[in-house]
Amino acid sequence: MDSHQSADLFATTTSYEAVESAADVVHGVHKFAIEEEDDYEIHEDEYVTPEEIDQYDPDDSDAFEHRVDIAAQELQHAHRPVYTRTLLEDVKYWADRIRGEFSLASDQRVLDHVDASGLNKKTYRVWNQDDVDANTIQVEYLSRVEMHPDFQSRYGDHSEQIRTLRRYNKDHKQDCINTPYTFITFDRCFFNEHKNTAKMRTYWSTIQNTKRLWIASFARRQLVEAFLETAKTCAPITQVVCFGIGALNLKKNWYDSAIQYMAIFSIIQALNQYYRQADSARPLIQLVLQDPNYETKDHEILQKLFNDNDNISFVSDPDGLLAIDAGTLVVTAYLPFQMPLVQIIADLISESPGQGPAAILCDIMDVDTEKREYSFSERASPHVARHFTNHYEREEDRFEDHGLNDELMADAYGEDWVEKDRMYWLNNMDLWVRKSGGIQEPHVQDQ
Repeated sequence: MDSHQSADLFATTTSYEAVESAADVVHGVHKFAIEEEDDYEIHEDEYVTPEEIDQYDPDDSDAFEHRVDIAAQELQHAHRPVYTRTLLEDVKYWADRIRGEFSLASDQRVLDHVDASGLNKKTYRVWNQDDVDANTIQVEYLSRVEMHPDFQSRYGDHSEQIRTLRRYNKDHKQDCINTPYTFITFDRCFFNEHKNTAKMRTYWSTIQNTKRLWIASFARRQLVEAFLETAKTCAPITQVVCFGIGALNLKKNWYDSAIQYMAIFSIIQALNQYYRQADSARPLIQLVLQDPNYETKDHEILQKLFNDNDNISFVSDPDGLLAIDAGTLVVTAYLPFQMPLVQIIADLISESPGQGPAAILCDIMDVDTEKREYSFSERASPHVARHFTNHYEREEDRFEDHGLNDELMADAYGEDWVEKDRMYWLNNMDLWVRKSGGIQEPHVQDQ
């Protein structure tokens, strides 16, 4: 029996279902209608960040701030990693199978649901074929907090993943349904902006102006110098894998993704030049982009902007996660908390510490190996603190003094960026670099 059929992870049945309330997600794409260019506007996320929590809705705020003892939960499960490579390979198997169903007539489809085992070894439904017109699937992962029984009983209705699992498992609504993931499928209407020549010209001219300002900026020089310094001690980087950097949007509330892409391209260009000084035949660094909100226009613009189609690829979940290896620089920014990326990476690190990513550029997070209780609004967990501390060095305040000049800030964030307290995205990021050599994982005492 191969890993895709392993009994401990899946009870295979003939079915599959929904994938995506997280498609409404990162920048909101669920049920988008095809609109004319003047009407084009990204909808607000269904996912919420702490800054967006309604202070006047105590239930909403409580859900995000309620703490549960994750250390005890990890001990209960013998500190076993949840998101193993084997599990992710199984997720890919089923996601690909569900996508394959989209091309078939409804009477030719053979999958109608998928079952999987939770941490408690019970089997639950993780997908049902609710919508025969579905054309899109999204993988929804559960954070450690979401898999905790206390959070599920008190605030499960605040989690899209838990609501979805309860919908699929109507006979188990009182259970703590702690399968690490679920699928959502839906009928997504795509924009056709790539077919609108005038709109594409507007995108290109706007982004080219930003690129001109970026290339001339001190911020770019600072960033290049920082990564050239890091390259001297960091394991060689062969690919950059990005999660949730965002679809391109000319609305200033969303346009900061353009600056993030500029930074990523500059990092790759600088590292390519650095490595090729020692080896002129060294292959160029590959760029892998994963975001559920990409449209065809994003593929076309980013390929042209990156100027190297052979070394850029767009992938679907979980292919970006599976692409991570010892030569990877992982880049992410402002992912919804409902995507527990660093928790998944920490699980992968625990399996093979020396094969963890070479470096990780991600949101600043509290990493404390003594901390036991965590809330939904925190990215870390005890295993994140443990594995990141043991196997990575955090380059403290690496980007604290980085910033854009006023003209570039206004271009990226709008003329009212001061009034809106907009910040350069890197100011909120940390860089973690894998330590050289192997580090013995300390024994975790029972507490």
